[in-house]
Amino acid sequence: MARQPQARNTPGFMRLSLLQRRFVFFMLLVGGVLIIVAITLGLFAITSNSGRSQPIALLPEVAVGVLAELPDNDAFPAAVALGPDESVYTGSFATGAVWRIDADGSVTEIPGTREAIGGVSALAVLADGSLLVLDTIDTDARTGGGALLRILPDGTTETYAVAPDSRGFISPNDLAIDAQGRVYVSDGGRGDVLRFTPSADGTVEAESWWSAPPAPDNGLTSLTGLAYDAGRDALIITDPETNVVYRVAISDGATETLYAHGQMPNAPGFDGAVVTPDGAVYVAALGQNGIARVNTETGTLDYIAGLFRGSSDIEYQPGSGRFIVPNFDQASLVIPLLSASLPFTIDTVTLNPEAQPEATPPA
Repeated sequence: MARQPQARNTPGFMRLSLLQRRFVFFMLLVGGVLIIVAITLGLFAITSNSGRSQPIALLPEVAVGVLAELPDNDAFPAAVALGPDESVYTGSFATGAVWRIDADGSVTEIPGTREAIGGVSALAVLADGSLLVLDTIDTDARTGGGALLRILPDGTTETYAVAPDSRGFISPNDLAIDAQGRVYVSDGGRGDVLRFTPSADGTVEAESWWSAPPAPDNGLTSLTGLAYDAGRDALIITDPETNVVYRVAISDGATETLYAHGQMPNAPGFDGAVVTPDGAVYVAALGQNGIARVNTETGTLDYIAGLFRGSSDIEYQPGSGRFIVPNFDQASLVIPLLSASLPFTIDTVTLNPEAQPEATPPA
């Protein structure tokens, strides 16, 4: 009698062909990696979204406070500007809405701005009371372009001026106005500061006024913050790529380096700048989320406040003796799972707070 073959006790996995086994192994490997990535992203999101960090003073003679809370969960304020009555203007980089903030911290949205503006990168108030807005049009950093708009006192929005050539605006960032009423726009994509000169007939002449000096070792340059230095009739210009602060004479473009970070650690990643009535230059160090004074005597940055959520701009109110700083919180615009730390606020940094009492926002 012929002997019947017995079934082998072979695991199911081994009954698969070599190609099938490789496919299953690959899927298990990829699945494991995806699980690890998901856990890591989840922990990152939990940690990053654990609450809004509170800015702090870094010197005993400095106080930090809140001027106002913005009403929208997508405010993303990248810039601030002062009105002649020391009111504060800010706008949303995400929606284009523009708000006016009074001294008591009350916030009023300017009607029609979120319909007319794509994204607010900078603001400035003209002598006639109209508000200039640098519109990025699209908040996607990969998309170039922009527009220089004016909001008239009646709320009408119109184009103020266009770029001087066919290149147009590429990455416009900040605005400044000199004593003659000429308007300056920094454009990091062009590597230029553009100047717009209004005339009596209402036209505006545009020109490329100043270009960034070459970076060391053929590195990148990018122009961001602008501020008018009335005492020297000059423009303060910041470059976050080379981490340099320049002072450029309006009359002839003569350029002076006020600060160069070089290869030192903790690069400031400069953005906005302002000049106080005593001629001191303060900068928004976006890369360090701090506010610092440029010490031209020692060649250093003296940080006075830190732990902001995107300190992208700075203005100074002479009457109150305080700086105004927006919390841009820009990281959540580009990093998945990272939420903005709400509420969005406009903060204040006061020098000598005992001499200048700090205002508090409305209840």
